[in-house]
Amino acid sequence: MPKATISKRVLDTLIRAKLARLDNCANTEPLPVAWRRRDSGGCNWEIPGWTGDSYNVDNCRRQLRDYLRFLSEQFDVPEEG
Repeated sequence: MPKATISKRVLDTLIRAKLARLDNCANTEPLPVAWRRRDSGGCNWEIPGWTGDSYNVDNCRRQLRDYLRFLSEQFDVPEEG
């Protein structure tokens, strides 16, 4: 089934909304979603980095792992380059 294409801004909003509901992630933020060449898993976007305490970043990324996998399976961002 083909993926839906959504803007990077919408994808950022989905990720940040989920992050806001997670434990101990109030001071952790992802950098804005960036386009990339499609990887072997078929995903054409990534979160290029995070801000916050490294322990909290690791913890929040673990909590978001399944949600980010779901988003990467469902959505692409518009092609660039």
